[in-house]
Amino acid sequence: MSEREAAKGEPKVRLAYGVKLTLAYDGTDFHGWQSQPKVRTVQKTVERAVRALGLRCTRMRGCSRTDAGVHALGQVASFACDRDLPEKAWTHGLNGLLPPDVAVMGAEAVDRRYDPRNDTTGKLYRYQITVGETRDPLSRRQAWHLSSRSGRKDIPKHGRPRRVEAFLDLEAMRDAARRLEGTHDFKAFRAYDDRRENTVRTMRSVRVLPGWGGREDMLAIEVEGNAFMKNMVRILAGTLVDIGRLHLEPSRIDRMLAPEGQRKDGGQTAPAMGLTLVRIDLGRGDHPRAPKKEPTGEGALTGEVRMAGREPQEIGPETEAP
Repeated sequence: MSEREAAKGEPKVRLAYGVKLTLAYDGTDFHGWQSQPKVRTVQKTVERAVRALGLRCTRMRGCSRTDAGVHALGQVASFACDRDLPEKAWTHGLNGLLPPDVAVMGAEAVDRRYDPRNDTTGKLYRYQITVGETRDPLSRRQAWHLSSRSGRKDIPKHGRPRRVEAFLDLEAMRDAARRLEGTHDFKAFRAYDDRRENTVRTMRSVRVLPGWGGREDMLAIEVEGNAFMKNMVRILAGTLVDIGRLHLEPSRIDRMLAPEGQRKDGGQTAPAMGLTLVRIDLGRGDHPRAPKKEPTGEGALTGEVRMAGREPQEIGPETEAP
């Protein structure tokens, strides 16, 4: 009897226990978060580790579908499973099964149908840039390197000091960043294949931070907003860099945010390796998430939840994400 036939003959098990994980990962060797055929993804990797604990579980619901090469410090995912486990079983147990480039940072009990995407109030992204004549091998996986050829055009290329302000006009970038803050139509800041209708977003802050990590040659761009579209932060960062290189004026942001603004009006799409999802803010207040039973014991994840609606789909041998 095949594994699929055996699975079909098994009695159906109610997946009564919901779990929310906070995950961190180096996205360099992943083809993004979401499961895809024949490639390595974060979702597929974590789901396999959960099943290696001997659990039956649903597909994971990730809060942010990070692209290939993008990193995370605070990705959030939820799923339902068939057993009640203490918190250490998720943190220590899963981390013992996961590869070195992904880790579980925390776990808590939630409603078994909890979907963090419907509970999100905001996200914080950080984009890191290094400058200098030569690249820094130690930061190459987490930062975009700008050489003299790609630096500001009003300073001679040769003999530049290894400082951010010698490669980018920081005041011009800050001027542009201020124009991005607030509620605007960001349709010109999305990938060409992103066809969603609602493109209005609120950017709570866009900060240009030289001297990041105590280094004169490193810059961080931090973007905090209520929601984002495909490649939005990378387009935003690339446009700010082109403004800092004096290839575009800060007023170009106004043109992109205008009703007639288009993607072609903006700058380049910054490479994926410099982008990190730092934090996801949860707690909209209109999404059921608390288990019915109080935790028992230190860090216990307990509580069966019964709700009306469609059951989450279990991942078994016949339904495993490719």
